[in-house]
Amino acid sequence: MKRYVQTAVAALLTLALAVMAVTVSVTRQEGDIEDRTIESSDAAGIEANGAAEQGKDPEAEAADGDNGVTGEAQDAESALYATVLGDSIAKGYSGESEADLVPYGSLAMEEISVGEGCPYEIVNYARNGLDSSGMNEKILTKEEVRDSLAKSDIIFITVGSNDLLNECKRMVQEILNTDTKFKSADEALQVLEDSVKKNPFLVVNIIGALGNWDYQSFEANWIDMMDSIRSLDSMEGGECRIIVTNIYNPVANLKLPSTMNQVVEDIISNMNTIISD
Repeated sequence: MKRYVQTAVAALLTLALAVMAVTVSVTRQEGDIEDRTIESSDAAGIEANGAAEQGKDPEAEAADGDNGVTGEAQDAESALYATVLGDSIAKGYSGESEADLVPYGSLAMEEISVGEGCPYEIVNYARNGLDSSGMNEKILTKEEVRDSLAKSDIIFITVGSNDLLNECKRMVQEILNTDTKFKSADEALQVLEDSVKKNPFLVVNIIGALGNWDYQSFEANWIDMMDSIRSLDSMEGGECRIIVTNIYNPVANLKLPSTMNQVVEDIISNMNTIISD
């Protein structure tokens, strides 16, 4: 029977584990799968560092081998294989700093590897801005991703926050009656915050729009995603641990009225219920 683990918020998990472990990553691009990261607990990381010290491109070095993984981690039958799927949280991206964060999946695998006394390999297919629809249409349709999932011992999944943020972008356009194409949800929400300061009565419209958001599309996408992953994992006939993070409040830092924040919290709670079920 598969084991599903509901973890704490991914951002908090990243911060909590960041002081406990450091991993080495080799990143490259392959087709339209962006930021595919392959990491190993032994030889691959050592070879990447060696290439960098000698003035070579570690990405090119990785491309010459078998997905950048060589040595004991590749050959040991006991090695754990992990796949990471999701958005910027799973990727380890932080727009507030120049340096990217170490992906929480990598930190978790470092701890699991130590605890179970075996090496590991991890492949990260996370993409910035990915929502549940994009997961099904752009990620899970790729043969490379499907092959990786089929042989995984552990799968990390973080998706859902961008579903909410995209809905917020659409809602802001509707409430402010504007054709402005916001580059990001942050930009849209900042415009909304400024508009509320000028016209507090907009809060009523905001609450109504958020309260009427239909979760059916997110729920359907989530179910399709999990069904696809389960079916791929069952092909290998093994037991796979699927670790799913819940959704954090992406607008918590904005100075919005408490009533609006409460509506957002209720939406997140409902989305997390879908995830946990």
